[in-house]
Amino acid sequence: MARLESWFRPWLDDPGPWDLWELEPREAAAVAERLRVAAGSAKARLESDFAAEARRFGATALVDRLAATPAEPEALFRIVLALAAVDHYRARLAPPRPDPGGGTNAANRERWAALQPYLLRRLHAWAEDNAADSLVWRAAAGRIADNWIPAEQISRSLERQLSETGLFTSVAVDLDLKPPVPGGGAWLRARTAETLERIKAALAQRQPLAVELLRDPLTAPAAAQVLVVYRLEDRDDGWLSLSGYDPIAPEAPQRMELHLGPEALRVREPQDGEGRPAVKGLRCIAMPPGEPPLFGWRRRLRRLLPWGLFWYLGRRWRLFRDRKRDGT
Repeated sequence: MARLESWFRPWLDDPGPWDLWELEPREAAAVAERLRVAAGSAKARLESDFAAEARRFGATALVDRLAATPAEPEALFRIVLALAAVDHYRARLAPPRPDPGGGTNAANRERWAALQPYLLRRLHAWAEDNAADSLVWRAAAGRIADNWIPAEQISRSLERQLSETGLFTSVAVDLDLKPPVPGGGAWLRARTAETLERIKAALAQRQPLAVELLRDPLTAPAAAQVLVVYRLEDRDDGWLSLSGYDPIAPEAPQRMELHLGPEALRVREPQDGEGRPAVKGLRCIAMPPGEPPLFGWRRRLRRLLPWGLFWYLGRRWRLFRDRKRDGT
C-alpha cells in the first residue's frame, strides 16, 4: 500500500471558531457580481464543448440559476476557512485562533481587524478563480448526457433526405457517432481522475490540496463542501483512502474511500446515512498563493529569525506527539 501525506493536520491548522463573520451588503454584492461574471464564462465553455446541446439539455439555464442563487454567509465562511488553513500551512504559520470571550475580547477584535480583510480577499479570489469551473462541472454532470450527440435524429434526417432523392428503393442509415467530449458521468469521472492525480502530486511534495466535493450538481458553488486533503493511501485492492480537513468538523479528520472504475465512481464515507447525497466527483480548487496576516513577534521580527525552521521543528514534534490521535 502506497501512502502519501503532508504535515497538515486539522487540529493544528484549523483557524478556529471565529464568530464575527458577517458580510456587509456591498461585500455580498461583490461576491454576487463575480458569480454573475463566472456564469458567462461557464456558458461559453459549455457551448464550446457541447455545442447547441448545452442549451437543448438545459445546461446553460442551470448555470444561470445556480449563479443567481443567494449565497449563505456561513457556507462562504466555511469555504474561506479551508483556504485560509492551506494558506497558513504554505506560509509555515500557526493560524490565528480566537481567545475566550469572542467579540468581547479586545485581543480578538484586534486580530479580526487584520484577518477579515484577508479572508475577504481570499473569498473574492476563490469566486474569480473557481466559480466558472464549478458551474461547468455541475452543468456537465447534471444536464449533459454521456453520449450527447443525437445520432438517431441525424440518422432519420439522412434517411429522409436520401429517400427524397428517388435514387434508392430503400434507405437505412445507422451511424455510430461518439462525441469528442463525453458528458454526464463519463465526463465527471475523467475530471475526477485528473483531480486524484493532482492530489498525489501535491502530497508527494508534502503539500495539502483543497478540493470541492461535488455531491448534488443542482446546488450552487457558493454552497460547496471544500475538503483539504492531507493524506492519500493507495491500497492494493484498488481503493483510495483520503483523509481531510473540513471546517464543519474541524477537530476530527474526515475520511472517505474511493474506487474509480471505467463505469462508475464508488465512494464510502463513515458519515454515510446522514441524509446527504453521495460524493459524485472531486474538483481541485484553484488557489494562487495568499498572504495571511502576521501577528505578535512574527510580525515584529519577520526577517530577523528563522521562523520557517521553528515552524518545521515544532510541526515535526507535534506530529510525533499526536501519532496516536492521528492513527499512525
